[in-house]
Amino acid sequence: MKKTTVFSGVIGLIILLVIVLILPQYEQMLDFHNTTWVIIYSILLSLLYLLFGIFIELKRVIKIYSKRNVSVNWLLLSFVVILIVVVFVPDPFWFRPSLIMYYFFSTEVQVILNVLAGILLVRAFDKVGS
Repeated sequence: MKKTTVFSGVIGLIILLVIVLILPQYEQMLDFHNTTWVIIYSILLSLLYLLFGIFIELKRVIKIYSKRNVSVNWLLLSFVVILIVVVFVPDPFWFRPSLIMYYFFSTEVQVILNVLAGILLVRAFDKVGS
């Protein structure tokens, strides 16, 4: 096995372990309607999911930092920034006028979008691809 694969696997497991430790407190604060801690835990979880998505693409991150000229895909980067802004808003603070919006802004979908934003963030700085 390559060192980067083992390293990204270990770091990914550590991130998932921290998420598992934080998630019960987040759900407890949701039940108690403590908005300050809901916002803090939600942003922390979003950052951890985004970091997990970045570590999925660790080989590409190493490739980007090893070469001198970094090419940026500005269209993809602008999409990723908008996606990050959308998914970092905590789940209870979304106005859901329809059933489609309810499913789009559920917690599980926000987790998937956070990980996807981390992957796309790395790919935005590698225009050519692998």
